[in-house]
Amino acid sequence: MKDKKGSGVILLTLLFLIPLFVFSIFLIESRYLYNIKNVADDAVVSSALASLKSADPVDVAYGEYVLDKDAAKDTFYEYLKKNMKLDDNMNPMPGSVAASSVHVDEFIVYNPGDYPTYCPKGTLIRNTSIHVVISFKARRPGLIGLLGKYVDIVVHRDVDNFYNLEEE
Repeated sequence: MKDKKGSGVILLTLLFLIPLFVFSIFLIESRYLYNIKNVADDAVVSSALASLKSADPVDVAYGEYVLDKDAAKDTFYEYLKKNMKLDDNMNPMPGSVAASSVHVDEFIVYNPGDYPTYCPKGTLIRNTSIHVVISFKARRPGLIGLLGKYVDIVVHRDVDNFYNLEEE
């Protein structure tokens, strides 16, 4: 008579290892997607800061300043395309973190007189700022059959560069 103890051990080991393997892939994938979101966030912040450069530096240094909304928007789009490696239609080029076209869902310039207020996402605005929300799809590196091929990424940022040389 054969001993069936080995089959039970193998089955029990597989029941333990398969969920552990899937969980490990999930952890690695979530970290990867978190890094993609951080890259997109950095691109939004640097593009918004480039847009803030359209103000006179002396006015910026001494308190409130006014941004030209059209110039700020044009500058933002120009730098976002460069930072995220997008073509003129906001579609990803080789090397981009996006797997679909990037949509700028919200772009609001807050100038003096517009604040204090809250942005549509609930952040308190106290200075000349640019509010941006972008969205795009990123390719999922693992667990594709389980959770789908793409993940929706949304980045919300309210960017200002407030500093004041005058003492209050």
